[in-house]
Amino acid sequence: MKNLNDVFNSVDEAINNVKKNPGFEDMLNKTREYAKKSADAIEISRKKIELLDAKTKLSKAYEKLGKLHFRVYDGEDVSGDEIEAACSEIIIIKGKIDYLEKEIAAFKDEIASQFDVVMGKKSDDVVVNNDDIEVVEVENE
Repeated sequence: MKNLNDVFNSVDEAINNVKKNPGFEDMLNKTREYAKKSADAIEISRKKIELLDAKTKLSKAYEKLGKLHFRVYDGEDVSGDEIEAACSEIIIIKGKIDYLEKEIAAFKDEIASQFDVVMGKKSDDVVVNNDDIEVVEVENE
C-alpha cells in the first residue's frame, strides 16, 4: 500500500504545483485563444468554399438558361415552365451568393474588431473638419 500512497501524494503534489504556477493559466488561456482563432479561420474557409460552390452552380444555371434560349432561337419548342424554372434557380442561387458574401464580410469584421480590442485600438477616431483648422504665421526672431 505504500507505493499507492506515494503515487497519490506525487499526483497531488503535481496538481498543486500546476495550480501555483501562474504560467500554466496563461498557457491555457493562450491555447484556448489560438483554438478559437483556428476555428474562426476554418469557418471562414468553409464559407468561402460554399461561396465558390454556389458561384459554380450559378454559372451552370446561366449555361442551362442560355441553352434553352438558343433552342427557342433555333426554332425548337421549349416550354415556358422550363425557362421559368431556370430563372427561378438563378434567382435562388444569386440570393444564396449575396447571403454568403455578407456573412463572410460580417465574420471578417467581427474577427477584425476582436483583433482591434486585443491590440488596444480604439474604434472612435478623431475627425477634424478643414473648416476648424486655422493657419497662423509665426514670425522668425
